[in-house]
This record gives sequence, structure tokens and C-alpha cells, in this order.
Amino acid sequence: MRAIFFDLFETLVTHFDPCWAPPRLSIAERLGIEESDFARLWTLYDAAWQAGEITGYVEALAQLCGKAGHFPSSALLMQIESEYENTTSRVFAKIEPEIDAMVTTLKQLGLKLSVITNAGDLDIASWSDCRLATLFDDIVVSSQVKLLKRDPHIFRIACKRLGVCPTDSLFVDDGGGNELRAAEVAGLTPYWCTWFLDRWPEGIRPNGFRGDEWRQYSSHSSPYTRLAHPSGLSDVVSSM
Repeated sequence: MRAIFFDLFETLVTHFDPCWAPPRLSIAERLGIEESDFARLWTLYDAAWQAGEITGYVEALAQLCGKAGHFPSSALLMQIESEYENTTSRVFAKIEPEIDAMVTTLKQLGLKLSVITNAGDLDIASWSDCRLATLFDDIVVSSQVKLLKRDPHIFRIACKRLGVCPTDSLFVDDGGGNELRAAEVAGLTPYWCTWFLDRWPEGIRPNGFRGDEWRQYSSHSSPYTRLAHPSGLSDVVSSM
């Protein structure tokens, strides 16, 4: 085993905030769109943004609004984008000690480490400033390679960039979007991490934080080995 590939959000970093409270107005309300219509359309436009088919968050929102027949001001769209960027920046600023220790240990063992993430440009804008970034050999971003993680080919690309075989690699992910299965098809050994998922109250997830990818995991019977704590991955590696 030569390499470990990690999902990013809810695997290495989390949007979970025990002090989070919903804003006075949701993004849909600020844009003048019905919540159900916004949720349905954002699923499509967010995926297109992450796949590199739309070049930015503001453009994704603008196209969504046009589809819904609403045309908000550029100033409002820019304000919403700034808030999104600030939220993501805070996520990368609070790396948890257990994650830091896990990644540091794996790096000291001589393993190659990479991130594979479904993300638009704004999602990963603060990655380079994150202290974890210096410990990783590569990051493969869906919007840059124009492939989402439901496609096994993105895993083959990631392995080729590190110079490793898929069969010599692990993939650690929170299990959304059928990504573990795609990694398995590509030849990697998948592990289902729930160390952040287990914190979320069942059925609750802040609106706008990748809600389209969220699923009810508590009743899900995963065929993949579950890791409930970052130290569990170090144990897996040590046993190989």
C-alpha cells in the first residue's frame, strides 16, 4: 500500500458548527425564489459548477435565477458569494487535532497523500492556506479535471498523477454520492469515515452546505469498513 486518497469536506474538514443558527433570510428568500424551487435547481447548478461546466459560484446562482425567472442585482450575488467564501475560509482554519495527528502520522510512514474532492473554485480557494495542504502531495478538484467522483475515471487520474497503482491505494470518504463504489470500481480499497457525520443531528444540515449530497446515513448499511475515529485509519495502515 503506497497511497491514501481522501475526500475533503466532512472527511478532513467539516462544516459542522454546534453554534450554528439559521440566518434571518435564506439564500432562496434573498433571491426571491421558492425554497423548493431553489433546492431543486441548486442540485443541478451546483453539480454543473463542481463539474467545471459553470465557471463560478456567482455564475451558477445567476443561471439558476434566470431559470426561475428572477434577476437579482449583481451586488446581491456578490454579497452572497462573499458570505460563502468566508464560511469556507473558516472551515479550513479549524483543522481538528485528531485529523492533524492522523495525516502527520501517515506522512511519517512514507505514504503518498492526495485529496480528491467534488468542488467548485470557491470551495477550495482557501485550501492552500490550510496547514494540512503542506502534508499532501496533490489535490484533484472535480471542477478542474471536469469529472465528479461518481466517475471512476477521476480516481485513475489521481493515481496516475501520484504515480501509484489503484490496487496499492486506499480511498477515505464520508460515503455521499456513491463515491466509495466509484473508487472501488477504479481498483482502490474504500473506507467509510463517519467521524464528522456522527456529529450531525439526524436530519439536520445547514441549508446551502452541500445539502444535495447529504443523505441519511444512520439507517444506511454500508458494505465498506467504517472508521468512526481518525485514529482508526492509522490502525488500518499499521496492520497492513
